[in-house]
Amino acid sequence: MKRLVLFLSLVFLLQSCKSSYSKTELLKENKALKERIKKLEASDTLNKEAALELKKMNVVYRGVANPIYISKPNAVSFEATAFGLRKLDSLGNYNLSPGTGRTVDITIKSKLKNGDSLTETKTLRIKDIGSLNAVINGLGCGNKCEIHLTKEELKSATIGLKVNDFLFDWKFVVTGFKLALNEDEIITVIGAKPNRSTQSFIEELSVNDLVFVFDIKCKIVGAPSGIRYKNPPPILIRIVEEN
Repeated sequence: MKRLVLFLSLVFLLQSCKSSYSKTELLKENKALKERIKKLEASDTLNKEAALELKKMNVVYRGVANPIYISKPNAVSFEATAFGLRKLDSLGNYNLSPGTGRTVDITIKSKLKNGDSLTETKTLRIKDIGSLNAVINGLGCGNKCEIHLTKEELKSATIGLKVNDFLFDWKFVVTGFKLALNEDEIITVIGAKPNRSTQSFIEELSVNDLVFVFDIKCKIVGAPSGIRYKNPPPILIRIVEEN
């Protein structure tokens, strides 16, 4: 479209000024218009927005070194800056550890092939990693309810962890927990399932006894080191009769 407009302008100029311009002047004007066309076409190609890729959407998590890839097509060079942004290599890989607030701005300054400089700002949302929710056999609702299990179900139970509305592909693996009978007797368990020493404890339970699963420890597979998270609330279990 730009090329067509400039071409028509050139035709109009030649027709309207034919009698007053010399051949040399017309050729000079023609050359100037052609150079302007080339510059506009180059501008369409060069002034592409910087590309910013995250592992998951446009969200970064507080307390996490979020991996980010930044590139600027057709740029001779570019520089990206933001609070908590760290360059990892010359291939466009960065880590972003956001601070306070709900958003973080990444400023990208680039030098284009046509000699122009361009400054762009990319805004990302910041989210906190929510509280971990403890589950037993896939069931759980924090400390707001109690889960009904038979003694046999409790003996073979598996303790797990979930995080609602979490976008990273991390795996939360339970490494240990504690069992408390009526908030009195406490047993420490290593792993995610009741061990042999716990079996006799469970066998002595009666219907309507309350068991608390608390102080749940975990490791996060796939997460960077130094990740911070809130401890999950305990699981409240009431022993019920066998069907």
